[in-house]
Amino acid sequence: MRKIPLLALLLLTGFQGSPKPEDDLVALVRAYLGSDLPMDWSGLESLPGTRWAALPPTMLKVCAPDGGCFSRLGTGLLGGRTLPLMVTGARTMVLNIYVRNNSAPFGEPVVVAALKKLDPASELVRCPVKGGPGTTNWYKVKGAKASGFLSVQAVRGAKPSEGFVLSYGDELPALQPNQLANYSLQCAPGMEQKPVATVLPHQRLAEVVTALLVPAASAGHDWTALRALQTGIVWDTAAPKKWDLTTLKNDPSPMALSGHAEYSGRKFSALASGTATQVKNIYLEEMGMHPRGEHMLGVVYEKGIAVRLVRCGPVYTESTNNWYSLNSAKTKPAMIQQSIGYEGDQTQESYALRLDGTLPARESRDRDPGVGGCQ
Repeated sequence: MRKIPLLALLLLTGFQGSPKPEDDLVALVRAYLGSDLPMDWSGLESLPGTRWAALPPTMLKVCAPDGGCFSRLGTGLLGGRTLPLMVTGARTMVLNIYVRNNSAPFGEPVVVAALKKLDPASELVRCPVKGGPGTTNWYKVKGAKASGFLSVQAVRGAKPSEGFVLSYGDELPALQPNQLANYSLQCAPGMEQKPVATVLPHQRLAEVVTALLVPAASAGHDWTALRALQTGIVWDTAAPKKWDLTTLKNDPSPMALSGHAEYSGRKFSALASGTATQVKNIYLEEMGMHPRGEHMLGVVYEKGIAVRLVRCGPVYTESTNNWYSLNSAKTKPAMIQQSIGYEGDQTQESYALRLDGTLPARESRDRDPGVGGCQ
């Protein structure tokens, strides 16, 4: 019987050589972005080359910086290497997949080349500022049914390593406040690479609150004047409309106008209420969460506005709802409610600014300063 040469046998059996780790990584990207909706936790079992800890996912005592409050550990086989995986997300869905490679780096250029095979339009959308300490690049990629982002972090030194994060959705994952000045959205060759922001979100928000205050010599903001203020709020193009805010905001104003804003990468919904001729109240509600430790009203104080606690809301373990007066020689008196929700070391804030300087009707469980821990 004639023997078949080894090389010919390998060709006949479709041998393609050892799998490349960058190709296996992109296969993971392809599978994860192959659904119209974020994957549920059991769906992780379908990702190629992966093994996962038993369900259910672990509820974290402190939510991750990416906002995920649940996690699941696993391993992935990439190019013959078994690498640790971690997934974070919400109770019912997976939002981020982390891959850590502490062995020989794949190399970002070959990963990007493999990514281009999946999506020729994939592009670098966030990058380190030149000369800065940033070490991560973010690439936008389109899968079969959904878009996402693959971040690539290179760790240099005596023992180089790299990390990858695959995130689901059309919006870039939020940066932490201390990262804003280190990264740019201007990544094409020859671009200036300005930082995402040089002012922290709460500092920018303090500027907006100050700008919204009514000048001392003014009768108040009408709707046209509100749109002209340099607040960064994008108001709806339609005129103010009738809106019942009595239940939602304890606000009897008959008219309202909605909008939205983004301050140093932090997104807010906006709502203004008042009469047909005058704006009375402004509401700003954060649409995500951020790390504890900011003091927005402290920055308002630094801008020459006297800030004084005048009322505390009911005692809750996971939120505070306090009213402060805002006074200066250059502006009419105003009141602002700061509502803060706490989840681990993350917070979510909203504000109600009453431009006429009045407080809403008192609730039975409201407290005065110095009473029941109101301070």
